[in-house]
Amino acid sequence: MSLKNLYIAAIETATRAASVAVCSEDKFTETTQDSKLTHSETLLPQFKEVLSMANVTREMIDAVAVSIGPGSFTGLRIGLAAAKALAYAWNIKIIGVPTLHALAYHFPYSTVMPMIDAQKNRAYIQIYRNLQPVTDIEILSIDDAIVKAESFGDVIICGDVCHKIKSLPEGVKIAPINMRMPRAVNVALCGRDLLASGKIDNVMNIEPMYIRRSEAEVLWEQRNNVKS
Repeated sequence: MSLKNLYIAAIETATRAASVAVCSEDKFTETTQDSKLTHSETLLPQFKEVLSMANVTREMIDAVAVSIGPGSFTGLRIGLAAAKALAYAWNIKIIGVPTLHALAYHFPYSTVMPMIDAQKNRAYIQIYRNLQPVTDIEILSIDDAIVKAESFGDVIICGDVCHKIKSLPEGVKIAPINMRMPRAVNVALCGRDLLASGKIDNVMNIEPMYIRRSEAEVLWEQRNNVKS
C-alpha cells in the first residue's frame, strides 16, 4: 500500500503523559502534556493545537493510529474512545498500535526492552531487536525484568518505570530521559508500517490490550468471593 502524501493522526495515552501527533511521509508535529489534568481534558485541545501547528485540516487526515496498551486502564480507554470518535466522524481508517512496540521505535537498530508500569513494582515488558519482537509480552517484577534483559546482552531499557530501577548489570542501559516515555510520533510511525502491511482495524470492535485485569475487578471479586 502506497503511503505517499498520506497523513496519520496519532494518540498516545497509555501512561500519565498524553501525546498527540500528525505525521506525513517526511515530517511530523507533536504535542505532549504531562500535567495534573486528565487525558479527557487535554486530548481535544491538543488535537486542535497540533493540527494548527502542522497546518493540516481534518480533511487531509487519512488514518488515526492509537496506542492500545498495555498501560493505564483509564488512559487506554480514553485514548481509544477519542480515536474511535475521529475514525467514525471523519470516515478514516483506524490502526491499533501495541504500546511496547511503539516504545521500541525509540531505538530501531538496537536491542531494547520497553517497560510499562503494571503496578505493585511490576512491569509489562517485551524485548525487541531491530523493531522485531524476540519475546512475548510478560508481566514481571522490575528486578526479574532486569535479570531477563541481562540475558540478552547489550540492552536499552525505556518506559515509565525507569525511575524505579535501582541498579543495572553490565551491558544494560537506561534510555536518556527524552527517549523513555511513549510518544505519539512513535505510534504514528508504527501505524504507518502496519498500514503499509495492510493492517487496518475495525472501528466497531477494536479494543485495548489490557493483559491483566484491573485492580477494581480484582477487589470486586475478593469482596464478593468470586473465583477467577
